Formats: sequence, C-alpha cells, structure tokens
Amino acid sequence: MTTLHQESSEFIAYAKGAPENLLPRCVSLWAGDCQQPLQSEKILAVADQMAADGLRVLALAYRHFPERPQTLTADAIESELCFLGLVGLMDPPRPEAREAVELCKTAGITVVMITGDHPATARAIAMRLGIAEDGSKVLTGPELARMSLEEFEKQVEDVRVYARVAPEQKIKIVKALQDMGEFVAMTGDGVNDAPALSSANIGIAMGKIGTDVAREASHMYCWMIISPP
Repeated sequence: MTTLHQESSEFIAYAKGAPENLLPRCVSLWAGDCQQPLQSEKILAVADQMAADGLRVLALAYRHFPERPQTLTADAIESELCFLGLVGLMDPPRPEAREAVELCKTAGITVVMITGDHPATARAIAMRLGIAEDGSKVLTGPELARMSLEEFEKQVEDVRVYARVAPEQKIKIVKALQDMGEFVAMTGDGVNDAPALSSANIGIAMGKIGTDVAREASHMYCWMIISPP
C-alpha cells in the first residue's frame, strides 16, 4: 500500500508491505539520508526472525518526487524507494482459541489454518494454538500455485498450515480436501472468503464482524462462541 502526499512544492510517497515484496522496489537505506547501500538479505533475515517470534512484519519505505508524478501507477510510484525499517505487530490469539482447537480435536475435527501472513508467523501462531507441531509442513500460496490439483491432493491431508495464500486458492484447498473424501467446514468473514464459504460442505460466516457477502454465501453464521464452564 502506498500513499502520496504534498509537502510544499514537493511530493512524497510512503509505502508499506510484506518485506519480500517491498524490498525489491528499494534502492537505498535510510540512515539520516538515503545514500546508504541496501542489504536486502540481512533485512529479510531479521524479518524472518521477527516472524518466527509470532509477529506480523511490515516493511516501510518512501520516495521524494520534485513534482507531482504524471503517472499514478504502482510501477511509477513504487520504485526506486528508500527503505526505512521494519515494524512488528503483535496480534496474539484469543485465550480461548487453543481450547476451541482442542474441543474440535476431541470431536474428530482436523483444524487447518489458512492465512495471508508470513510462513514463520503462521507456524508460530499455529503451534501456540495446537494446530501445528515442530516439523509440521507449512505450504505457501506461491508453492500451491505451482502445483496441479492432482499433485496437491497427494499431500493436502498432511498440511495443517497455509501461509501467504491468495483468496482464490482457498477454493483449491476446499476442493482438494473434498476430492479426498473429507467433509469440509470453512469459516470466514470477508468478501474474499465468500467463494470458499459457498464451496465448502458447511460455510460458517462470522456474523458479528463479518461482511454481508460472507453471510449470504455461507450456510450458517455464528454471532458468539461461549466456552463451556
């Protein structure tokens, strides 16, 4: 995401995004000026460590323009950026989430996490919730995109965590599980969850915070989950 601002007669663009996506658009490092060489590998290593600690990591960058850019496109604005730094956001699971996962397991339900987060962040959170264990496979959206449905179906029942997943890939996950004879329940609250909610055997929309599109595409919706005493 990038925003463009006017400062006197100049313009400045501020950008944020996943480190692996933003860093290739940067040409220098800010350290009081933008003349420092960029060391992308070291920065990505720091980002990976932050993600492994369960943080959601954003990279920040900016660029000065002497006048208003004539072309307001991503290629025109989000290039030759100066890298500013990394931000780690802590978004811990709710205390009752692990208990909910355990209750699902006792009912014979296998819980699978699908997220747009960094693979290391997804793994750390999944381990806290009891969804994944040490050595559990994390499949990323780019890896999934390179697989045919037939190739994916050979391992879909062993994957518990999906990271950096695009919305349309949720349908592929649901379809692969169904093809392997699984009865799939899918939860979601956003507009981009609607196709997967509709494709699942049971689509469950989060009613209190969810979008109308998600509710309409689902088979049921949940307003509140109350833990048993």
